[in-house]
Amino acid sequence: MQQLKQTLLRVDTAQSPPPSADVVVIGAGAAGIATAYELTRLGASVAVIEKGWVAAEQSSRNWGWCRTLGRDIRELEMAKLSVDLWRHLKSETGADVGFRETGVVFVTDNPKELQTWERWHGTASARGVPSKMLSAREANATHAWGKSAWIGGIRTERDGYAEPSRAIPLLAKHTQEQGAKIVQQCAVNELLIEGGRIAGVQTEKGIVRAKQVVLAGGAWSSMFCRKHRLRLPILQVHSSASKSLQFDTGGRSPARATQFSFRDREDGGLTLAKSGRGTMHVVPDLLRYGMKFRDLYQARKANVNVSLGRKFFAQLWDEFRYFYLNQSPYIRHRVLDPKPDMNLVRSAYEDAAALFSGMGPNLIDRAWGGVIDNTPDGIPIISDVARLPGLFLCTGFSGHGFSSSLGAGRSLAQLMVHGRAEIALDDFSYERLIDGRRLQPSILY
Repeated sequence: MQQLKQTLLRVDTAQSPPPSADVVVIGAGAAGIATAYELTRLGASVAVIEKGWVAAEQSSRNWGWCRTLGRDIRELEMAKLSVDLWRHLKSETGADVGFRETGVVFVTDNPKELQTWERWHGTASARGVPSKMLSAREANATHAWGKSAWIGGIRTERDGYAEPSRAIPLLAKHTQEQGAKIVQQCAVNELLIEGGRIAGVQTEKGIVRAKQVVLAGGAWSSMFCRKHRLRLPILQVHSSASKSLQFDTGGRSPARATQFSFRDREDGGLTLAKSGRGTMHVVPDLLRYGMKFRDLYQARKANVNVSLGRKFFAQLWDEFRYFYLNQSPYIRHRVLDPKPDMNLVRSAYEDAAALFSGMGPNLIDRAWGGVIDNTPDGIPIISDVARLPGLFLCTGFSGHGFSSSLGAGRSLAQLMVHGRAEIALDDFSYERLIDGRRLQPSILY
């Protein structure tokens, strides 16, 4: 939406890419910029190539939460590292990305949900991630907003939030100052491969030679990989969020209630959305990879609307022109800017009105849509690609990319430069998605 575009901090970058670099990063979203930042810190020369604008897609359209709470146990160390890096980013870079250590709270009226959080609490605490279970009295005393709706909840004290409209652009500016080359409005159309390994990328503005390439393309990653006969089972889920007019909830912690989630904003409004809701469009990728997602769909089908319409044929036409006519979809679609589902947006305000006096759809200031790249097990791919040496993936974050980007970027940079990361990346391997194993989905949020 035009209103959303106006809030995104724009970054001045180079007009054309360099002829060569140690590493090319495809995509200037959270994952790509965080990886470039860390690679630059480790002494690599880096070129970041972006078809649109820095952070213009999901990296500026998310809720801004930076949390360990509720993370899949397999990505808990990554989440813990990321929140710690968010906490220290201003002191490291001088950039005020808006991080606030407020804690994060989940409250519920669902006994099964509460039991899930109790199990998570036990496991997370044993792994050094502190959290506190809230009794019904505690949950209602601080998070009922004048009602007595909850049977309990859970809280982490050291989580918080940052401001998506400026966080990644400011990190991109700092990364440029440290020597990285960032180019916007420049689509990478395909990889350059010589002797069976990466030799660079072919962009719309010429070749950039490099021995290593990071694909951090978010929702575009699967199509890009198919151009090179690499299967990457990712499905897109369209989400909707909104900004409210000024409203005081009486607290400062981002909170997830049963039907809606919100956080306070610096401008006095709320970022408000339905909890875990989205739309999956029937497209060719759903037919290709749908069986891999069957367990994840079963776990989350109550929150996912499946829609059949023109998007099936739109993707089919994009693929035909890309694969057979060599016409790049990345030039035609500089920025994914889907319309928000206003029924979902209004529903969030109606649900919130049951708990907040004075809340309602009349307080909607603006709304926007986004596209989330989901893997079959709900955790990201942070990995090399053995069958194409020199290619690395940092994608498929399944709605956690903004929060987890800093830890992912540091870990991938360490893997690329040193051959190993400080935290284990085995669970995030590319091979797990293509070797035939049945993937266990996360049921958390």
